Amino acid sequence: MKKGLKDYYHIFGILALIYFAFLAGRSIYQNWQTNQEAKKIKTEIETLEIENQNLKSQIAYYQTPSFKEKEARRKLGLVKPDEKVVILSKEPPKANNNPPAPSEEKPTKPNYQLWWEFFFKKD
Repeated sequence: MKKGLKDYYHIFGILALIYFAFLAGRSIYQNWQTNQEAKKIKTEIETLEIENQNLKSQIAYYQTPSFKEKEARRKLGLVKPDEKVVILSKEPPKANNNPPAPSEEKPTKPNYQLWWEFFFKKD
């Protein structure tokens, strides 16, 4: 073989190694991406299973007699025969615009004397 042809074999061998390394690297990267996607999907499945279990629990609760009674009381205003209903207004009481009539009787004693008598006078 000529020396020039031997150089071409070396170059061809190096290029072949680079190409196979590229293929192996690409395969490894695709495998890594697939594993990452699989982990993401597993996490999503676990989340959906938990959500599904919560929804099943809610459905079971909504079918209980206590929930039905509570909703009947809240939405329909139903009460048991022996219960009494008390309705509280959410609005504050309206203020009376008419001021009270001034009392004609004014205390003849100052306020401090009235308190003193209240606490210390024995009747």
